[in-house]
Amino acid sequence: MYERTHYKQKESIGNATLILAAFATAFFPRLFTYFGAPSPLNFVHFLVIPVVSWIAITTTKITNRRQVSFFQELLFASGILFTATLASTIITQAGVANMLLQYMLLAEPFILLLGIIAIPLTGKRLEQFRTWIIGFGLSNLGLALAQSVLMPIGFYPRRGGTLQDNIAGVFASGSGSAGNYISCAVSIYFALYILNFSKSFPPWLKYTIVAASFYQAYISDSKQVLLGLLVGFFLTALSRVENPGKVLKYLIPLIIFVAILIWALQNPDIHFLSAYRNWTNRAHLYSFEGDAFQTKTAAFRIIPTHYDSAINWLFGLGPGHSVSRLGGWMIKKYADLLAPLGVTLHPASEEVFQVVYDGWIAQESTIFFPLFTWAGIWGDLGFVGLFSYLYVCNVIWKGTCKDDVCRFMVLSTAVLGFMLTQMEEPGQMLTVVCLLGLRWHERQAERQSVVQAETPQSPLSKRKPDFGPPLLEGTGG
Repeated sequence: MYERTHYKQKESIGNATLILAAFATAFFPRLFTYFGAPSPLNFVHFLVIPVVSWIAITTTKITNRRQVSFFQELLFASGILFTATLASTIITQAGVANMLLQYMLLAEPFILLLGIIAIPLTGKRLEQFRTWIIGFGLSNLGLALAQSVLMPIGFYPRRGGTLQDNIAGVFASGSGSAGNYISCAVSIYFALYILNFSKSFPPWLKYTIVAASFYQAYISDSKQVLLGLLVGFFLTALSRVENPGKVLKYLIPLIIFVAILIWALQNPDIHFLSAYRNWTNRAHLYSFEGDAFQTKTAAFRIIPTHYDSAINWLFGLGPGHSVSRLGGWMIKKYADLLAPLGVTLHPASEEVFQVVYDGWIAQESTIFFPLFTWAGIWGDLGFVGLFSYLYVCNVIWKGTCKDDVCRFMVLSTAVLGFMLTQMEEPGQMLTVVCLLGLRWHERQAERQSVVQAETPQSPLSKRKPDFGPPLLEGTGG
C-alpha cells in the first residue's frame, strides 16, 4: 500500500512539473527570440501544451466530485468551441492550418486549465507549484524594471519601436510589438495575487511589488492596459451587486480615484499625465462621426460586405479570415513559416488594416485599432463561434471566479479584448488560467483543511471517502 501511494505522489509531482515546463514554453520564448533564437520557437507551446495536458489527464486519477464535475463541463465546452471552429472552416473553405491555429489561439488556455485541474495538488506539491508560478511572474517584472534602466544607457539591446515598446520584460519582441502591454498586465496580475494570497511575503514586500508593477505600466506607456484594468475594477464591483457592502468597498475608492484623475488631467502643471491629457481634451473624436469611433468600428462595417450568404452571419468568414490575431497579424508576420502549411488569407483582413494606414488616430494609439479579439472571434467564426467561446468563459467563471482577484483578472482581460488582440496572446492568457487553476486548488485545500478540522478523529474518519469513480483510468497507476 505504501509503495503504491508513494508511486502516485511521484507521478503527480511529475505531472505538475510537466505543466510548469509547458507554461514556460509560452512564457519565455520571446525572450530567446529577442536575442536571436529561431522564430519557430514561438510556436512550440502549441504542440507542448496539448501533449502535456493530455499526459496529465490520462495518467492521474481524481475522485473529488467537484474536480470531476468542473473538468467534464470545461471539456464539453471546449469541444463545442472546436465544433464551431470546424464548421466555420468547412463552410468557408478556410485552410486546415487556419482552423488548428485559430482554435489553439482561443482554446489553448482552456486546454492548459484542463491539465491543471486534472492533477492533484495538495500540501508540499501545491506549495512548490505556487513558488514556481510566482517565480515566473517576478522574473518578468524584474527584467522589465532592469530594461527601463539598462536600455537607455545602451547596456540592454533595443529591437525596433520606441523605448517604451521595448520595456516588455520576457515578452519583448524583435519588432517592438505590443509585448509591453502583455508584460505589465501579467506583472499586475501576479502582484495582486501575491498581495492577496501569498503568505511567504512580508507586507512591505507585497506592497513594493504592487507599486513596481504599476510603475512598469507607467514607464512602458501602457495606457490601454491601465484603462482596461480600471474598467475591469468597475465590473468586478458590479459583479458583487448581491452584496451592497462589497460593492461600496470597491466603488468608493474607484469614485475617489476617478475624481482625483479628472482633477489631475485638468491641471497642466502635472506633467507626467500629458500623454493622457492629449486624448481626454478632444471630446469631438469620440462622437459617432468622430475619427475614434469610425476607426474603432471599421471591422463591423467591412466584414459583412464580404458575406456570400446569410450563413456567414452564423459562421463568419472563416478562421483567420478577419481581424483576429491570426488574420490580422500572424499570417503576415510569419508568412514564410505558415505559407507551406497551407494557411489562407482573406482580403477583409487587409481592408480593415488599411483603415489604420489611411487614418492617423490608430497610429497614435492602439486603443483605437479596429483589429481586436472580440471583433475577430465574431468575424472569423460568426455568432455561433462567439457564443461558443462565451459558453466556455461562463464555465470558467462559475468554476474558478470565487474571489475578487479571479473575477478581476477575467473581467479586465475581457475588457482588453476590446482594445487589441491581447486576449489571444498566449503569455497573458496562460498566465491568467495558471493563476485561476492555482486558486482553484488552493480553495480545495482550504476546504479540505476545514473538513478535517471539524471531523472528529475516530476509526471511521480514517476511512478514505468515496467520491465516486475516477475521472479517467490512468496508464500510470
